[in-house]
Amino acid sequence: MATFVAWHGKTLNEHCTLRDDAAKKGYRFLSLSIHGTASDPRYTVVMIKRTQVVAQRDFPFMTEAEWQATFSDQAQKGYGPVMLAATGPAGSARFAAVFQPQSPIPLTRHRLKNGEDTDLETIQGMNKKAKLDGLILRWADSYGDVATPRFTAIWTPNTDKTIWNADGTLETVDQYQARFEAQYSGWARPALVTPNASNVYFSHFVDNQIGGFVARHNMSGTKYQEEFDTWTPKGYFPICVQGGGSGSSTRYAALFVKRETPIEREFHATGPVPNAAIDDLFKNIMQKTPVRHMSVAIVHNAKLVFARGYTWAEPDYPICQPTTRFRQASVSKTIMAMAIYQLIEKGDLSLSDKVQDILKLKTPSGGNPVNSKFKDVTIRHLLEHTSGINANDYRKEISIRDAWKAAKPSQTFHLPMTAEQTDSYIASLAKVANPEEEQVYNNCGYYLLGRVLAKKRNRATAIAALQDFLFEPLDITRIRTARSRVQDQPSDEARYRINVQGKKEDNDLRLNIGVGSSVMDDDRHWVPLGYGTEHYEKQEGSGGLSAAATDLGRILAALMWQHNTSALKRTTVESMFNNAIACAQTFGNRAGHGWDGAAAKANNRFYGQKGGSLDTSGNTLQINGDWAFACSIAGKMAWTPDGKGVYPDFPSMMSIAKNVNWGTTDLFPAYGMPSFLALVGPIQPGPALPKKSKSRVAKGGA
Repeated sequence: MATFVAWHGKTLNEHCTLRDDAAKKGYRFLSLSIHGTASDPRYTVVMIKRTQVVAQRDFPFMTEAEWQATFSDQAQKGYGPVMLAATGPAGSARFAAVFQPQSPIPLTRHRLKNGEDTDLETIQGMNKKAKLDGLILRWADSYGDVATPRFTAIWTPNTDKTIWNADGTLETVDQYQARFEAQYSGWARPALVTPNASNVYFSHFVDNQIGGFVARHNMSGTKYQEEFDTWTPKGYFPICVQGGGSGSSTRYAALFVKRETPIEREFHATGPVPNAAIDDLFKNIMQKTPVRHMSVAIVHNAKLVFARGYTWAEPDYPICQPTTRFRQASVSKTIMAMAIYQLIEKGDLSLSDKVQDILKLKTPSGGNPVNSKFKDVTIRHLLEHTSGINANDYRKEISIRDAWKAAKPSQTFHLPMTAEQTDSYIASLAKVANPEEEQVYNNCGYYLLGRVLAKKRNRATAIAALQDFLFEPLDITRIRTARSRVQDQPSDEARYRINVQGKKEDNDLRLNIGVGSSVMDDDRHWVPLGYGTEHYEKQEGSGGLSAAATDLGRILAALMWQHNTSALKRTTVESMFNNAIACAQTFGNRAGHGWDGAAAKANNRFYGQKGGSLDTSGNTLQINGDWAFACSIAGKMAWTPDGKGVYPDFPSMMSIAKNVNWGTTDLFPAYGMPSFLALVGPIQPGPALPKKSKSRVAKGGA
């Protein structure tokens, strides 16, 4: 149990007396707050006794000029600030600081404003710079008044590469509570919370764990004392106590914990056939990233030879299994393309069929599609990303709702919007480009393929059609619709912790644990990014599937198997690949037909690659001749220049796998799926698709 002393609301003289007495006994500052008025400041402090006593120098009452002079003087002596508190108006504030030996001297600022992250005079701008420079917020305080809020802050090297978020800068009691609930539901924790004189909150959250904690805010002095008396006998101690305001209006925020330092993570590898070299490869990868869950399946000659789940997390974190489901993002498109080719094989669909002839879309007001070229869009256009329709607006739930409100003002519409409402919204979107003029990665195209599949199979949803006609024949039981909201996650779903925002070139800066407004409920409450900020349930065709590595391996095996399967004839699979190859040759870019890249290999084999990326996950499918793998990541490793954080190809893993004698290993039966060796049928080569002669432009996408 920690040995500490604490006081709150003390005058300068009272504080100095208590500090001096504690310091003589070996206590050192853990938390410091100066609040009240500039002329009558009050002090709230926690001091702790550790085995190793560090040298500290504190300065409890300084003008801005004195603070600046003190900082310069102490820095020259090798002392840097670890706490910097302030109170009073922006132009006449009083400062208190604690220094201790540091190298380098931390980045420290005061008088920061609230504003845009492009301005280095704002707390937002300096936080962005700190992230780019590999730093983490160590301490912050909020002072000033409503008209001229100001901030102090200290940033230190982020040696542990902790993901952090300090977007909450000036939030009311209710707003901070909403942020806390959203962050906590996404497994983040508050590292610092401080109110200003107006009881408006600044908060800092981190993606690591220290065990149980108790967070309280908007407390009077009496209430804080009650909480202190409640939790400290239970082994908790206050790690951060901050005050704001003066007199009877003083309010406190406090964090009680049982330990200061983050809990160390542990590595776990699960699955029936271990391989030390591959396990070590993933261990090294994960230990360099914030990712806690990954899974992989390796297939050789249509046999599942390797399936593992990997966990790099705190001891009480769920252990990833080979059967843990992961959001597949655009890897869903490969599966959707297979289902479309089933319809083509059956004779119920052709590549030249017009999408509008099948779906017969109407706008929310009941009119024909606004895009006059929509009637010319074919199944091939959707498969090849050449439809020219708007690629991503169909994902914007609020825009869809507003379009329906405008069309039918007397009706009430509730979030989330249905697939049928989304279909009509797509019909209301204007033309982007003419079909076949250019190739632009198009999520909406594969969403519409899902709608075509449901219609042709006489099912309410694409997932129902997939289950009945693709998954069941292949004995696949671990692919389902992804769930959007955190409270709807099944127990066997991976946990998504790290989100990606901002520009690709900003690399690790894009890693975040932010919050956003839900599109899944009418009240639009804050949720962790990736847990309700998008509606996945209706996007089975474009990016809304969740799958286990084992069952993705089954998908790969079905595509590699040189014979007919119960789902697809070999000639159909060959046609799918040949069409993808021809598309890639025509546009010099994406293959389409469910793939990003495709090529012919010797002995009637193929290469095919598909990546899938959401804010909260990254995935890769790859077939390369007789070998294939599927890898899923619950989070983001980083957007690195070589792209390994987006769609990893893992050449090192495959090099290891190809040098292992797997013998007769086939793990499919262990996961309820019979070996393809029992399904041999006549080989039926598929015809190659002639190259198209029309010259067109290709554009990439996410």
